[in-house]
Amino acid sequence: MKKIIYTSNNRFFVKTDAGIDDYDSRMITKYIDNLKSIKRKNEWKTSGTGARFMSTYIPERFDETENIMTSINGVSVYGDELVYSVMLGGTGGLYRKILEHDIDEGHVMASNETQIYKISVSDGNCAASIGNMRERHIAVFDLKTGHYREITEGDTLEDYPSYSNDGSKIYFSSAGFAVSPDGTVTGIGPYSICCYYNKNESMDEILASDKFNYVMPKEDKGGNMLFIKRPYKNAAENNGNILLDIAMFPVRIVKAIGGLLNFFSIMFGGESLRSGKSGRDTKSKQRGEKDLFFDGNVINSEEILKENERRGEKFPGVIPHNWELVRLGKDGSQVCLKKGVMDYAVCENGDIIYSNGSAVIRLLNDGSEQLIEKCRMATNLVEL
Repeated sequence: MKKIIYTSNNRFFVKTDAGIDDYDSRMITKYIDNLKSIKRKNEWKTSGTGARFMSTYIPERFDETENIMTSINGVSVYGDELVYSVMLGGTGGLYRKILEHDIDEGHVMASNETQIYKISVSDGNCAASIGNMRERHIAVFDLKTGHYREITEGDTLEDYPSYSNDGSKIYFSSAGFAVSPDGTVTGIGPYSICCYYNKNESMDEILASDKFNYVMPKEDKGGNMLFIKRPYKNAAENNGNILLDIAMFPVRIVKAIGGLLNFFSIMFGGESLRSGKSGRDTKSKQRGEKDLFFDGNVINSEEILKENERRGEKFPGVIPHNWELVRLGKDGSQVCLKKGVMDYAVCENGDIIYSNGSAVIRLLNDGSEQLIEKCRMATNLVEL
């Protein structure tokens, strides 16, 4: 069996016939270690007797380094190694990794001006989504030099690049901005699927809808396109009654101020301003919440898991049933291959490896399924 690789909680997991092994991101580990080192060097300024004397003492309630934004954004195969994109606080990076312990990772590119999101590698080139939360475009990196050029532009969010099997095309998802009737930008429009042709540098829109998001396009072994189809909710259509919103504006301002004061009371006093509610009760309630945040979507994992169990699924997951893995036939027909799919990869033999938020599963050509490994929120699946 070839290696099945995926990421979860900022670690790489490798599944083989012999079992499963996991590896850290050396870049994330070094980054956090550096932050902790800096924090230790500066602790004297805000802690201890000297800080109390200078009135600079700040009580330490948690390890601030644990809340630093770090994430493995994308993974792709390059020969017998991996290329992965990573966020390190405000810095974005692209690195090469050999799956062996205690081996340094190769540097491709790092920037404190842009983030690198999903990626796809073909013949020494890496197609990547680069930008920020407000605007992203598709760029192509030369993995040997780190140089890149952007191949798309405009007021759009473009992500999930994927090379075709022969490397001649780059599929990706593209979304414009959702605009209300008065012209105000209210959110992100639905993701469509586009195709960029490397030879003549042209682009076509392949599939679009005002009711669905089409994301993660990839070619299967037969050259058909696979993608994940999710319902689209247009924020511009949910603005409600504008007159009512205006009338309720002062009330909402007062509630917001009250909520902010209550938050500070709980954080620094341990007690809520609202009678009958202590900080401990509030924290217990927060721990009891089962919401997950993935790819811009809030998922009630506990409720969805129960629903999928009631459906009698063999391997119930925490991903909504209406997130469908779909095959687009060459005649334009759409066939749902599996519901409740979070992420997936196409194997060399035609099988599909997918994650449902609770486990990584192999979907065979005959429609049967095999459990690969249980893993919470596994993503960035590839076969090596």
